[in-house]
Amino acid sequence: MHQFDRPIIILSAPRSGSTLLFEVLSKSQSLHTIGGESHALIETIPKLNIAYRQFSSNALSADDIDEALRNQLQQRFSDELRDSKGQKPKTSPVRLLEKTPKNSLRVDFFNALFPDALFIYLVREPKENISSIMQAWRSNKFVTYPNLPGWDKRHWSLLLPPNWQQLNQQPLHNIAAFQWQAANDAIMSQLQRLPSKRWCMLSYDQLISQPEQTVNALCEFAGIEFDPDLASICSQPLPHSRYTITTPKANKWLDNYHDIEKVWPTIADTLSRINQQLSAHGYPVFESQWQQHDIAPPQPTVNVGSVPRNSPCPCGSGKRFKQCHGALS
Repeated sequence: MHQFDRPIIILSAPRSGSTLLFEVLSKSQSLHTIGGESHALIETIPKLNIAYRQFSSNALSADDIDEALRNQLQQRFSDELRDSKGQKPKTSPVRLLEKTPKNSLRVDFFNALFPDALFIYLVREPKENISSIMQAWRSNKFVTYPNLPGWDKRHWSLLLPPNWQQLNQQPLHNIAAFQWQAANDAIMSQLQRLPSKRWCMLSYDQLISQPEQTVNALCEFAGIEFDPDLASICSQPLPHSRYTITTPKANKWLDNYHDIEKVWPTIADTLSRINQQLSAHGYPVFESQWQQHDIAPPQPTVNVGSVPRNSPCPCGSGKRFKQCHGALS
């Protein structure tokens, strides 16, 4: 088994950009990964499986680790290690890079597993983040627990926080806000128990707008070289991550404007805590006051094969259908 030296654990709420950050940092010649996220590596151990834990949540604590389990998990991580070229490590100790959104509820667990671990806390503007969580649910591409017992909607997507049962019968925007809030609250509460030198913070906006400067600072924090492979990927606009659903665009969150407006007061305390941390680290804070936007009402979908050409157009223009859609009908 390889020995580990200061593993680097990325922490974030779901849909915060952690996959992109992971994909960028995994290009480093100094780091090894297990090739993806650690869901199966951890949860195929029976006592860490969510069914064994009565589907309570994805949270794991230091109390869940004993010496035998620590050795088993470290062996599992060691067996899956690969560098940026897909090669097994040839020397030891190894610098591990790990990223799984469930880790937001497992900081104490990973601290017990790797007592010298370093943590990178990534945050994303909350309106964008909550909107992206809603989009992920609607896509049905991020189902983590099909037929979740006690969940009336049957399939559960993304992170399963403690007290998820209270969301039954709740609209999607409440679920998304709850996941965002639970993840960030857990991260901040657990990181506060660690020495400040063992964790750092950054925003997704920084990563996108200043990739070279941001990644260089992360390398300095982690004690690794900002090598030519990292410099190359950071010298141009960063690519979309593998889990991008639709092409990013400015203010895409406005598609969910009215729903996010409803939950905005409920996330105020968490947003305030995030802004305090951002300010303490010398970074710009997120806008906390709700700003009104002029939102165009969505246009109805028109089935061009079912509307008579001389009837009023369903789009609400006041024109005859053939005037609006003559070329299509």
